[in-house]
Parts: sequence; C-alpha cells; structure tokens
Amino acid sequence: MTDFPCVVVDDDGVPRVGNEPRPLLAGSGPAWRTTGALCSALVARDGLPGGGWALTSRTEIHPDEAEEVGALLRWLAEHVHDTRRQEDGTVRLGYYRACEDPVPSTLEVRDGRVNLTETLLPGSR
Repeated sequence: MTDFPCVVVDDDGVPRVGNEPRPLLAGSGPAWRTTGALCSALVARDGLPGGGWALTSRTEIHPDEAEEVGALLRWLAEHVHDTRRQEDGTVRLGYYRACEDPVPSTLEVRDGRVNLTETLLPGSR
C-alpha cells in the first residue's frame, strides 16, 4: 500500500488532499479494545516446502482503515500459492474476531470481496 490519502491544511490554510504512507498492521504494545498484545511479523519461508512468505498479525483495525486493509488482503489473495485457493476461487487467509465476538470467523477473499471489510463497512467492497 503506497497511497494513503488524507486532508492536510497547507501554509495558506487551504485544505488539500495529501498522501501519508504508513505501514499497515504495524501496531505493537498493549491492545486498546481487546486484551493481549498487538504484534505483526512477516518472514521468508526460504528452504521450506512452498517457499514464499508467512504473515502473522494480531491487531485492532479501525473502520477508517478498513479500505486500506481490504486492498492489502485482496493483493495477498491474488498472490497466494495455488494450494491456498479453493475450487470456487475463494482464498482463506486466516481468522478475524471482532472484540465483542467470542469466536473467530474465517478471513476470506471471494470474487474480490473481503469479508472482514464488509463486516467493518457493510456495503463496501
């Protein structure tokens, strides 16, 4: 993700759309809404069957970040190994849990739609 549009006020006091790139899923430290700790790791699977990369993230996603996170998850789904793709094209990436839900839900991308994004922003893509 390289585009993070935001409104900034220029030197003349005029609002302008700017770009403030930042790493997604980079939270660390104590979780604000859930118990536990926030952390993420991305590691190369060099020398392991299938190769590639492994990503693990325990984070809290604010609805304002849902579109950016959705775009990242769609990109990941496009690049997964074929063994991760179901016959109908669905890609299961892991699990997510809203802070009020006692049980996690499967995180999946189907036909370009991310179920997590739809949970955070109903009617979104």
